[in-house]
Amino acid sequence: MVDHAVDTYRMVTLPRMQDLEGFCSASLFVDRELGRAVSSVTYDSHEAMNRSREAARTVRMDSARDAHAQVLDVAEFDLVLAHLRVPEMA
Repeated sequence: MVDHAVDTYRMVTLPRMQDLEGFCSASLFVDRELGRAVSSVTYDSHEAMNRSREAARTVRMDSARDAHAQVLDVAEFDLVLAHLRVPEMA
């Protein structure tokens, strides 16, 4: 069942997400032993995420149905990337 869900994510969900406005990247983390997974999707701006919210919900629900999976929770977070300046080692 987990393999089917991963295949559905790779072959169906990802191509549909790539069409969402502002889509940047997606990751799927799977715990095969527990049969659970979490997906992380990144957008180029908060505004793009807001505009894509309903379309993303449709993709999520269609994908869960196709994968015979259940969506337990959805959350939104701000992603902050730190660019560290590391001194060059000579």
